[in-house]
Amino acid sequence: MHSSKDYAGTVKDYDWNQSYKYSKQTVAQAMAGDKDLTFFFDIHRDSLRRKESTVTIGGKDYAQVFFIIGQRNPDWKQNESFANEIHEKLEASYPGLSRGIWGKTAATGNGEYNQSLAPDSVLIEIGGVDNTLEECYRTADALAKTISDLYWQSQNAEAAGAGAKKAATAQ
Repeated sequence: MHSSKDYAGTVKDYDWNQSYKYSKQTVAQAMAGDKDLTFFFDIHRDSLRRKESTVTIGGKDYAQVFFIIGQRNPDWKQNESFANEIHEKLEASYPGLSRGIWGKTAATGNGEYNQSLAPDSVLIEIGGVDNTLEECYRTADALAKTISDLYWQSQNAEAAGAGAKKAATAQ
């Protein structure tokens, strides 16, 4: 599920300093409407320039990702653990794609980022101001595959045909 709500265009007397207050309502409504929602991502781009936000993997340029954890959330360690799972799995398949995890307090940003709504919640910065859309899409595909793998792993799912392979090797 994806929200494309334009708060600046729809909220009377919009104040960008209140962005997380507005988006918190959107996330809470989505959670109330669909109890099966598991992972929550707030996706941004970083303000870094190209040389600091790009990595070449297999001859192709990717926009690097950076995971942000709000440490004002009392349960931030759960969110950090989730971000670390994504980071480690991403790095195993795409070395250098992740710039790591940064814990932010209220002194260095919002400090909460609505991550108190769910333990599997993280802010992900994809690329910087100079990365191309193609590089960002390439990264989004890698990130989606990684997160999908983590989801299915959390559901104890087997790859299609894995059961048949196990049965054949057991005979």
